[in-house]
Amino acid sequence: APRPASKDGDAITPARLLGWLRMYWLAILFCGSLLGCGLAYLAWELLPAKYESYALLRVASTPFTVTNQKDPTRSRSDFNTYLKTNAKLIRSEFVLNKALNMEVDGRRIIDLPTIKAQENPIQFLDEEVLVATTEGVETITVSMKGSNPEDIRRIVNAVQMAYMEEVIEKEIHERQAFLTTVETTLVRLQQDLAKMVGKPGEPMPAGLVQAGGVPGALPGGVIQNAVANGPPEWVKREMAANMVKKAAVLRDNMNELPLVITSQKVKIAAMEKQLTALKSGQPSKETLDEVEQDPEVLAYMQREQAYRARYQRELALYANPAAESVQATLALANEAAAETKKLKEKKIYDKEFNKRQAQATQLSLAIDEATRRLRDFEDKLRADTQRLADTTAEIAKLPSDPTKVTAEEKAIEKPPLVNPESTMILAQDDIFRDMAHHAAALRMDIGSPRRVSVLQKASMPVQKDTKKQILVTIFAGLMGFAIVGLALVSMEFKAKKVCNLGDLKTSTPVPVVGVLPWKQGESTSNPDVLEAVDKLRSYVSQTYLARGATTVAVTSPMGSEGKSFCAFGLASSLASAGHKTLLVDFDLREPSLHTMAGVTNTAGVCELLRGDADFRGTIQRLASGLHFLPAGQWSDEARMAAVGGRLESLLSRLKEPFDCVILNTHALLTAAETVEVARRCEVVLLCTLHRETRMPMLKRAAERVVTMEVPYTGVVYLGATTQEALC
Repeated sequence: APRPASKDGDAITPARLLGWLRMYWLAILFCGSLLGCGLAYLAWELLPAKYESYALLRVASTPFTVTNQKDPTRSRSDFNTYLKTNAKLIRSEFVLNKALNMEVDGRRIIDLPTIKAQENPIQFLDEEVLVATTEGVETITVSMKGSNPEDIRRIVNAVQMAYMEEVIEKEIHERQAFLTTVETTLVRLQQDLAKMVGKPGEPMPAGLVQAGGVPGALPGGVIQNAVANGPPEWVKREMAANMVKKAAVLRDNMNELPLVITSQKVKIAAMEKQLTALKSGQPSKETLDEVEQDPEVLAYMQREQAYRARYQRELALYANPAAESVQATLALANEAAAETKKLKEKKIYDKEFNKRQAQATQLSLAIDEATRRLRDFEDKLRADTQRLADTTAEIAKLPSDPTKVTAEEKAIEKPPLVNPESTMILAQDDIFRDMAHHAAALRMDIGSPRRVSVLQKASMPVQKDTKKQILVTIFAGLMGFAIVGLALVSMEFKAKKVCNLGDLKTSTPVPVVGVLPWKQGESTSNPDVLEAVDKLRSYVSQTYLARGATTVAVTSPMGSEGKSFCAFGLASSLASAGHKTLLVDFDLREPSLHTMAGVTNTAGVCELLRGDADFRGTIQRLASGLHFLPAGQWSDEARMAAVGGRLESLLSRLKEPFDCVILNTHALLTAAETVEVARRCEVVLLCTLHRETRMPMLKRAAERVVTMEVPYTGVVYLGATTQEALC
């Protein structure tokens, strides 16, 4: 009975893949070399080793200023924000637009070949110019990569210069404009004070500036005329009460802030402890229940229980806990228990991780917010401490006894405290002094070093990506071989041709009965081929003829697959072995056996089917003792007669005087008369040729033979190697 075909017959196995590659190694080497060289050249040209140039900017962690030195807001925590803000401004549109219109080394940036080749230069610079910062480091790196070293050096320099002009210098100009506004206001205030204190008959309060007229030059003249000795002592005494109240408020804050800071630290510690407990805490009961009901865990537990039960049975059977088999079973049970425990731990971790991840994230954010508020409280405590020290120092400078009045103060008529005019003069005088001090400090700030400065201009470009270019080129060259090999393998897999004996045995339900190392165009006198034909003859004689079979149909799924050679060789071998054999060329449409036999094809099977000839005039005896019946002349009448009763009558008459009749038929899947002939024979041999027969066609032909219920069927593999023919 025919065996079923293997389901793995169509799979690409490593052995089959290696066989295909060995078959096409010359094509892969030649075509892969051409394609690989082309791809390597394209990769080398399209991915050139880029040059890189970079410039450095230094950003001070704190601004250089003589004002607000004790301001707690100027901490290092603000430096990272300032650094990132300036890094963002470097790639802003107005800076890049300024850079495009600048000249570097006598050439405008917008006229450089690298920029002119771009449709949108601003977008190109935004994508290619890289700005890098490192937290805690006072530098900004501006870099760019490109194939033209001079262009990228000019572009980096232009971006650096544009940033300094549009951002840093603009800030300085804004301060200078503000200073001019302040100085102009000082002039106007000085004029107002001169008018207010210059009324006849009214003494000027001590400490006010003698307005000798409007100075003629700015900014030096305003500041020189604005310098005074400060308010009089009686004014200072009146200010003492407010300063004492301010000191009291600062002391209250200093007493309260440590408690707030301590409470905040305790809160942060509690949240950190909660976060640690969340990460390393015990799983919930719901998670444990889910893991216990998990199918995989249940399977492991059942296996452990099975080993435990087996251990108890063996222990009761042998009554010796130290027995080797009992100990082995116990070891298996312990191993299963360990695997179950490990699986449970993994399942618990996977389930708890997703549940705790959201809670951990919320706690982390809360800890960060609490830490930020703690820093704010600490900064406020330091600031209040400094302010208290400054206020205490100011109070110490005031007169110790407010009731004492100096001789100079007695000589000055003290204005009434409720005098509106005197109060207005004093208030305007304070404003004038504050603005004068602010103008002087602002002038010193403008002259101080800038917070952002150029540390290094664009460096000489150097190649950075040479290794990457070489690796990509090598990869592209190898891809040429891979593409060719993949294309040939895909073509071979799609064609599904018979490549070796192993594929043939696993792909068809019909057994292989013969393996012939014969190739088209090869001489039939090859000893290996003759030996393989004799082996096929022995198999046919012992397996089929010995069981009463007399007619053997030799066919193939499609044409040109070696069936004519197989039929002629098998018939000749049977005749030489003493069997009275008749070889019939039933390939009526394309007969070829008469050329192998060396006879003419004048009359044969077609004439017998039409009734135009008799057996004596058509059957010829060859020198080897083989009887041969040619195909004859094909016609429509012969095709119509090759079915039904005439065909069956012809086959019956052919079998009578011979021990064996070999019928060389047309391809099984292309001619109707082949099916009629095959189903009236006791044996059908399907011929397959190496690299010619397609596996789907062979399977279809084998299935058709099986459905015809022919007693004996087999496959003859032609074109095999010498080693395969030995099986």
